[in-house]
Amino acid sequence: MNKAMIKFKNVSKKFGKNEIISNLNFEVKEGEFITVLGASGSGKTTTLKMINGLEKPTAGDINVAGYSIQKGKLIEFRRHIGYVVQSIGLFPHMTIAQNIAVTPKLLGWDKEKINHRVDELLDLVNLPRDFKDRYPAQLSGGQQQRVGVARALSANPPLLLFDEPFSALDSLIRQELQHQLKDLHRKLDNKTFYFVTHDINEALYLGDRVMVMNHGKIEQFDTPQNLVKHPQTEYVKQLLDTAQENQKLWEALK
Repeated sequence: MNKAMIKFKNVSKKFGKNEIISNLNFEVKEGEFITVLGASGSGKTTTLKMINGLEKPTAGDINVAGYSIQKGKLIEFRRHIGYVVQSIGLFPHMTIAQNIAVTPKLLGWDKEKINHRVDELLDLVNLPRDFKDRYPAQLSGGQQQRVGVARALSANPPLLLFDEPFSALDSLIRQELQHQLKDLHRKLDNKTFYFVTHDINEALYLGDRVMVMNHGKIEQFDTPQNLVKHPQTEYVKQLLDTAQENQKLWEALK
């Protein structure tokens, strides 16, 4: 049985008097693809940021890969977590190869190893190797986001965090990247993906399990099939009722 990659125990988060996360408890196993679904203000992005220490919990304990977030050296720790953000976040003055190589350079890898890794990752995310010497502005939005995924994978981290990475892309490119990311997770050896989204069809398609959040609490944390067949709260029922757009997906889940 796979070990826990992420554990939240009685975690709360306040900004001033406003409690964003309320006594959150959940566990993610190694190798799972978890999607986290919720409206703006549900706490999903705050939860993601607490996983890599960008936000600190007000109460409770967060453990990632056996490492207590509250007790260690966060800078070193973050170098072993891949992070893909909504705005892509590539450095515009760096080439594609230089962008992908940022973390390996910080970890002291030699030039030959870095060059080999860059080629390997461009192949993995279906981009031509001759893109290495281009700059982000010379790529489309979808291509840039693939580079963002390659950069997140550069140091071979066990955990990748995705903060609504496809939300700014048009629907066709977004759907293509969803297929590619799902396939990529299958190819990679026991990598854990934690993917935040506000799109229910995206969450149901990508996730091995889906965490539905509302006002800082978990409404349901279940397989896509169980969410569709057995919604446990009125909020989950309403969410499903408003989102039945992708008929092929819904028929498959049913």
